[in-house]
Amino acid sequence: MNRRSLVTAILITLSYQALLVFYYYIDKFTSGIPYLILLMLIPVLFITIIVRISKGIVRIVKNRKNLTLNYCLPTLIYVLVPFLPLPSAEVLESKVVLRGCHEGTQNQSYVLFRKDHSFEVHATSIVFSNWYTGHWQRRGDTIYLKYNEKDIDYLLGTKVVIDSGRLRPLDSPIKDLNYYRMYYLGYCKHAN
Repeated sequence: MNRRSLVTAILITLSYQALLVFYYYIDKFTSGIPYLILLMLIPVLFITIIVRISKGIVRIVKNRKNLTLNYCLPTLIYVLVPFLPLPSAEVLESKVVLRGCHEGTQNQSYVLFRKDHSFEVHATSIVFSNWYTGHWQRRGDTIYLKYNEKDIDYLLGTKVVIDSGRLRPLDSPIKDLNYYRMYYLGYCKHAN
């Protein structure tokens, strides 16, 4: 083993793990070309790791009579480090106290109300992924929303009532909100 192989193994595997751990923030705060580059790096690094594991195994088999731990160390790093169970960086956020989900046939959206009175809505479909954030206050069964962005209160409006296990918007500009458009409380069930 040379030092360069070891450093390369460490850099590749740690870069891969960092992208996975911080994907929550990458998705939330980047867009356009930077987002696409970071998103594409994940499979590129994964494929690189698989190729390097394969090459390392072939080298180990060829030199099996003269093996040392140092010789096998880069391959061991490629095998072990990418698969360490690390939490998402979302654990750095405030605790979720209430959540809701909307599932359509080709889209999904969830809302998280956090203990620090911030909220986030993550809406995805086949072709887009959008984040909406703001602050909330609850009075009884009514939640009042104040968005950080301008003119995006179409998802839930600014007043939402908790009604029969659902979040029912009271003032959304979309007038045809029906039972299926509302958010149900809890985790997404992936029913569609």
